[in-house]
Amino acid sequence: MKSLSLLLLLYVAISSAFPVAPEAEDEEKTLQLVESYLQNFYDLQRDHQPHLRNKGENPLVAKLKEMQEFFGLKVTGKPDLETLDMMKKPRCGIPDIEQYVFTAGNPKWKRNNLTYRILNYTPKMRRADVEEAIRKAFSVWSNVTPLTFEKVEDKEADIMISFAYRDHRDNSPFDGPNGQLAHAFQPGEGIGGDVHLDEEETWTKDGRGYNLFIVIAHELGHSLGLSHSNDPGALMYPTYSYTDPNEFLLPQDDIDGIQAIYGQSNAAVQPTGPITPQACDPNLTFDAITTLRGEIIFFKGRYMLRKHPARTETELNFISLFWPKLPSGIQAAYENIEKDEVLLFKEDKYWVLRGYDIAPGYPKPIYRLGFPKTVKRVNAAYTDETTGKTYFFTADRYWRYDENKKSMDHGYPRKIVSHFGKIGRVDAAFQKDAVSNTLPIHPEKDNNEEDAKLVQDYLNKFYAVEPDPNQLGWKANAESTAEKLQKMQQFFGLKVTGKPDSETLEIMKKPRIVNHTPDMSKEDVDKAIQKAIEVWSTVTPLIFTRIYEGIADVMIAFRTKAHGHCPRYFDGPLGVLAHAFPPGKGFGGDVHFDEDEDWTTGSAGFNLFLVAAHEFGHALGLSHSNDQTALMFPNYAYISPSEFPLSPDDISGIQSIYGSQPNAPDKRPATPTSPKTCGSQMSFDAITTLRREVIFLKGRHLWRVYPDNSEVELELISTFWPMLPSGIQAAYENTKDLILFFKGSKFWVISGYQVLLGYPKNINTLGFPKGVKKIDAAVCNKNTGKTDFFIGDKYWRFDENNQSMEKGYPRQIADDFPGISQNVDAVFQRKGFFYFFHGSKQWEFDPTTNKVIREITSNSWFNC
Repeated sequence: MKSLSLLLLLYVAISSAFPVAPEAEDEEKTLQLVESYLQNFYDLQRDHQPHLRNKGENPLVAKLKEMQEFFGLKVTGKPDLETLDMMKKPRCGIPDIEQYVFTAGNPKWKRNNLTYRILNYTPKMRRADVEEAIRKAFSVWSNVTPLTFEKVEDKEADIMISFAYRDHRDNSPFDGPNGQLAHAFQPGEGIGGDVHLDEEETWTKDGRGYNLFIVIAHELGHSLGLSHSNDPGALMYPTYSYTDPNEFLLPQDDIDGIQAIYGQSNAAVQPTGPITPQACDPNLTFDAITTLRGEIIFFKGRYMLRKHPARTETELNFISLFWPKLPSGIQAAYENIEKDEVLLFKEDKYWVLRGYDIAPGYPKPIYRLGFPKTVKRVNAAYTDETTGKTYFFTADRYWRYDENKKSMDHGYPRKIVSHFGKIGRVDAAFQKDAVSNTLPIHPEKDNNEEDAKLVQDYLNKFYAVEPDPNQLGWKANAESTAEKLQKMQQFFGLKVTGKPDSETLEIMKKPRIVNHTPDMSKEDVDKAIQKAIEVWSTVTPLIFTRIYEGIADVMIAFRTKAHGHCPRYFDGPLGVLAHAFPPGKGFGGDVHFDEDEDWTTGSAGFNLFLVAAHEFGHALGLSHSNDQTALMFPNYAYISPSEFPLSPDDISGIQSIYGSQPNAPDKRPATPTSPKTCGSQMSFDAITTLRREVIFLKGRHLWRVYPDNSEVELELISTFWPMLPSGIQAAYENTKDLILFFKGSKFWVISGYQVLLGYPKNINTLGFPKGVKKIDAAVCNKNTGKTDFFIGDKYWRFDENNQSMEKGYPRQIADDFPGISQNVDAVFQRKGFFYFFHGSKQWEFDPTTNKVIREITSNSWFNC
């Protein structure tokens, strides 16, 4: 005989309102609602006789106060509107007070490997969607604990899941649509752990009706021994609220609760979850802020805090409660009061809201507003009610948009500091009563004069002279301003207009290298200078000898602003980092560094070795290169000094002046060839997805391919991840929005653009034996949550949910991937297909038919 464990119900209270509210119709029905709710969830005794006047506090009032305190409502002891609204919300049926339990102690499963079985399916969803929702709900808990869950088909399981009607013989009948949604039982024998779902509810995989994944994930928390939380952001909060399953992250409150029962996960990286924002937390920050019809809306993660001018309290809600189709993590927002619209931004997309409805046809790309392709996201935005201009903040600059003309104003972007003071980068902004509450708005002056001065200063610094072909020196440049602008635009690969457009101004504002600091120890400075000199002496017959007194051919100094008789001056932090003079008398060959910069030996600030090596190129007679991989490219980019390779372009340039190193051509350092994107022999070291992008890696470079953009961006790996080495050998994106990079026996874990603390780690921590020294390629199958690691002619399979290698591996690649007969250089998944790379070829593989569909060139993704 099965023993009855704690019964958990997902319950919706249906009733009229209490007569104290304006909508009141029936006092008796409201009283019944309040009594029923408090009896079910707060242990209100049925014989409390509320109509009799007793000494002391009425039990109903006491329980009502208890309920209000649990939910963070104003404690009045009266069934006011907010209290009644909370009582009417869909919720789980387990009581909210700790002493209300059916089983003694704290029930938990005695082992970590549990089984589950799906007894039947609802016809309202596809069978595959039901199974995926249940699988994903189990993974919510297995990802943060040592627990594993195995599906069984034809035997008694620990957790039995079924859809049922009305009376289904567990003493807890369902009551039809919109009543009790589901119930579950805490750990134990027999019915313990089982989950029952009301077949008459509208079950869906999205925001309509009731999302099956969300409800089951909550109920499984009870099946594992959790009670309710009073954290409104927790999954185990009593009331139902929708979150997009694709964006769902288990909140930290739930993680703490389940780990208190079963302990931490066995994963190499311990998962963490979002924390519910507290309005009065002194460390609280916001993702975005906007006004909305008199209210102020503060966005944080998947939450929004509403502040009404007529109320003292702040209301916390899920974004999905108002806009189920919006993503969490909104990054910028503003209200266009004239049109009664709110625009919300995330990454390169934006949505338009009209009241509480999303306008048809959205989201749209931000480029429709006039941003160039180089802008990938908006940090903050607000509209100035007095001018009808909208300000968009991106990094340390801002753009101005004319809402009437529907176009960006000319002369933008501009530096934030030039008009808003030294406030740094902006997370959020809004305007109230024509005054900005986040930024100190100042009346903006016409900046045409400022832009003109920037252009003139830039051209005077960098285009006033040009190389003299008759000698190693320079001569005056007599070209007009427009001609110099055209030359500058052509050099940087911009649209050649001869006019200072926004992209041209953006380049002019970037830190660049024009040609014993206290920031570093004297020893580190000496090492950086010596290493920079060796960059050139290694590939030429030049010999450099350091002297400690007298006049040297190359004099090196740290200076600030105007310095001595030097014809060039520095401009403070950022901007011009250093300058050097070509070979000659006087200043010829000298190198000056701006002391106002932050000089370092690593990736923080500006790396002295990299800047010095560049400047020594000028001191030896080299001009700038427009090869972005060259050391002599004018703009600064960090590369790890321990892995620095002088590019073929630099070597060719310096050897055309001085020749190669005599009698030792084979001792030159190996230098990677600049990647030729459309070369017939193009191959890759590794490939991974990054959210919606595909990242191709080779040497110290990466290409970014966007699904809806024909342009391909070439970057240095160090531009995004300065801590990563070059020559990455394998990479993949897992199901937790993390990317793993592999080189040799080590791997790094990246979250967004940050390397997680504690990395790199040895690949043996993933379960590889000591004999495995490197990974050739890797890919995570998003449909199964399994990652395949390719090593030689074999592959291993890793379970991302359990964080362990599966038994029976390694296996032969050719056996399980017919048609993939060569070792795999790189692999990734896109739209259900796998793409295997070897050398200059790739194979499109369909895992459903287990066949190669076609063979194409490796660089076909680059529109070659």
